[in-house]
Amino acid sequence: VRLAVDAILMSEGIERKEQMTSWVADKKKVSAYAMDLQQIDNGVVIPPSGWRCCKCDKVDNLWLNLTDGMILCGRRNWDGSGGNNHAIEYYNETKYPLAVKLGTITADLEGA
Repeated sequence: VRLAVDAILMSEGIERKEQMTSWVADKKKVSAYAMDLQQIDNGVVIPPSGWRCCKCDKVDNLWLNLTDGMILCGRRNWDGSGGNNHAIEYYNETKYPLAVKLGTITADLEGA
């Protein structure tokens, strides 16, 4: 019984597979900002793990600024959960145009 339950829990449902197929089928667009992105060589090395917001030490909902390597937390949700808006505040200060949510980048562009 345990093996059957584990197999069910580990399997992807048809709905999830259909969602993945529709996402993969979407044409990926290159941001106009990515074409001429200026990257600052400021000695920042992004570690493969252990990320924290540079301003408040949050460890979830983190965004990596692609211009200078700053790691900052994202938006605060309506219920107070989420980040502390540090990535948005940083954009408003610097106007650095591109950031990506950490944990969402993959080497497999077809799966991204």
